[in-house]
Amino acid sequence: MSRTLARLLSETATHKSNPTGSSLATVATGIACAPIDSIAQTYAQAYPIDTLFLMKQTFTEYTAFVAGDYLVADSVTYAVKAVHKWDSPGRYADTGYILILEQEA
Repeated sequence: MSRTLARLLSETATHKSNPTGSSLATVATGIACAPIDSIAQTYAQAYPIDTLFLMKQTFTEYTAFVAGDYLVADSVTYAVKAVHKWDSPGRYADTGYILILEQEA
């Protein structure tokens, strides 16, 4: 991982899932991710306009997230709506994942 990417992943999150349909189960903790931010316009076009205010995004190198999982950061739970693989165009060949999140109301 490049030093620039390492500095970007300044937040810590928890990966949770709901395999049985009851309560959320913790899958992993201490996951490095970028700060949760508003959704990028590139991805915003794929979602209905009335839900955009709840849509957020982050970036991580952690590979186990799939749509339907949950990310918890700063005591806020976000549903993972989509996972997009990202390959760095630079010389470091970093690979990561952009997570499209919906903030739980």
